[in-house]
Amino acid sequence: MAKDVLVFCSLAQNCSSAQSEKKSQLEKLGVHVEKIPAMTNGRLDIQEALSRSGEREITSLLIEGGSTVNQAALAAGVVDKVFFYYAPIMLGEGAVPFAPSAPGNERLRISNVRAHRFGDDIAIEGYLRDPYAD
Repeated sequence: MAKDVLVFCSLAQNCSSAQSEKKSQLEKLGVHVEKIPAMTNGRLDIQEALSRSGEREITSLLIEGGSTVNQAALAAGVVDKVFFYYAPIMLGEGAVPFAPSAPGNERLRISNVRAHRFGDDIAIEGYLRDPYAD
């Protein structure tokens, strides 16, 4: 059972009636799927997801998504830690970046970097900011 899994989806995009079967399948597995409002661009409101997580006393989230979701989380300033996974595969034309750009096109410095190896794959772990500093 996935009783400790919470999935947020935007009312505007991911929780359409066409997705209701997937939602039902997840809920049968014990996943809690929560619909939240979308921002003006139609994407999930990350601040609202964080607020709802806090109401449930959740203090740590895994944000797993594509480049648009990653960029939105970085722009919202809610990312403390990053984990980049790399496989020994060269991507061709049309490959999607981790995020289209950093907020304001600034360079983001990662600190306390650690490398992990998983067979032929590697992961780089590090912090964008100290989550306990505030």
